[in-house]
Amino acid sequence: MIEGEGVRLRRVEPEDYPAIQRWQNEPEVARWMNYNRIFSLADIKASEEKATTEGQPYIIEVDGQPVGRIGLNNFRARDRMASLYLFIGERSVWGHGYARHALAALLDYGFTVLNLRKIELWALEGNERALHLYKRIGFVEDARLPERSWMEGRYVDNVVMSIDRDAFDRARADG
Repeated sequence: MIEGEGVRLRRVEPEDYPAIQRWQNEPEVARWMNYNRIFSLADIKASEEKATTEGQPYIIEVDGQPVGRIGLNNFRARDRMASLYLFIGERSVWGHGYARHALAALLDYGFTVLNLRKIELWALEGNERALHLYKRIGFVEDARLPERSWMEGRYVDNVVMSIDRDAFDRARADG
């Protein structure tokens, strides 16, 4: 378990699968996570079992209630790197800062406990809330992969970002 400011990150359990299914089928979440189909409960079960063996998936809890997902995957031990994913699935808590607190807690864990050197992610062009959050916490844009995802009648870029321990520490010191 990882404690953050107002959030707790805990491992995904099978009883979380229905909530994850609902979140991943939420149109706004699906849009920005670049999901292109409806997920069944069996899909979620298979995906979460794979995520558990290949990475570290967490449920974001606020006051004991699950509100979203965050995790690390694509670990590259030689490079001391991993990839990050994040979404808040519960609409009722959007805009309350829980994504920022969960992200800060997981980054701290990744750098201090896992001794990662760098953590990366990608986001879709146009996802301004997420891009703003990532930049605010210290991520920098490494690359833009032009026209990688079909969205709403056009191709959009994938924005690749990363953060290292020093950048995270500087952003945290700046508040």
